[in-house]
Order: sequence, then C-alpha cells, then structure tokens
Amino acid sequence: MNPLSNLVGETLTFNQPSRAKREFELVSSKGVLATVNFPKLFSTRVIIKGFDEKWEIKSLSIWQKEFGIFKYGYQMPFAKYGSNFWKTQGIIELPRGARLNCKIDHFKKPFDVFSSKGKLLLSYSNKFVLKGKTTVTINERSEIIDNYPWIIMLGWYIVLLNKRGRARAAG
Repeated sequence: MNPLSNLVGETLTFNQPSRAKREFELVSSKGVLATVNFPKLFSTRVIIKGFDEKWEIKSLSIWQKEFGIFKYGYQMPFAKYGSNFWKTQGIIELPRGARLNCKIDHFKKPFDVFSSKGKLLLSYSNKFVLKGKTTVTINERSEIIDNYPWIIMLGWYIVLLNKRGRARAAG
C-alpha cells in the first residue's frame, strides 16, 4: 500500500456508484482507494474497507456527539471523535494520546482537519452536481494520515451527517 502522503495536493472524490446501494467510494486518479458501506437502511454505523484493513465507525451514545472508531469485529474503540455543542469544532483522539483538531463550517468548507500544531492536513468541500459530491484534499504530508488512513473517511462521514441534519431541519 502506498502512503497517502504521496497524494498531497490531489483532489480525492467520494462517489456513490449506485443510488440503490448505500455504498460510497473514495476515488483518486489512480482508482478506488476505499469503500464505505452503510449495512442497514437507517443505521449511522458505517464499515470502511480499504488500505488493506477494515474498520467501523459508530456512535458511542445517543446522548453525546461522540463517535468511536473500531477495528472491524471488535467491541472497544481505539480512537474517538467528539464535537462541541454547536458542532463547529471537534477533536479526533488517536491511540497513544495523539490529537487532531477539526473545524466545521457549515457553509464554506464543511470540514477541516488540523494537526496538533495547527497545520492544515485535510480540507473537504461539497460539489453540487446532479448527485452531491464531497471532495477532500490532502494539504500536508503527515505520518498520522499515513498511519491512520480512516481519518479521511471519518471526515467525510461527519460532513455527510451534517448535510443530513440540515436536510432534516429544513424539511
């Protein structure tokens, strides 16, 4: 597997190949990097396959805005994402005490991931074509992104949940 740092500056796109399936793909110029699958119709649990591994993202509690990242089939999360009350900032807690800061702007850039030193690592943007597409750009080489490639999928998942939340509030 090539490190994701080799894709610095390239725009990666999340596509939904079929509207009938709840499956999405992370696509680069080199092909499909990973897939995200929602196993049940109204589930917020997702399964990520790619980068030679398999993970799950699911809510830790219905009362808190916290998600756990699990190795597929395991019961204990090895990483967590939590956001503040207004969902404008978040923190990704990684193994061994590492942390990434996240900024959520519901209008301009839906999600940005920063290193603990404040460097912009990932930036997401929404493209409105016939089907809504989300793109992500890797802005900086980072060992953290190479070691934990699921962070890219977590950011997309947060963007998707925020879009669904706004759609529910408008309807």
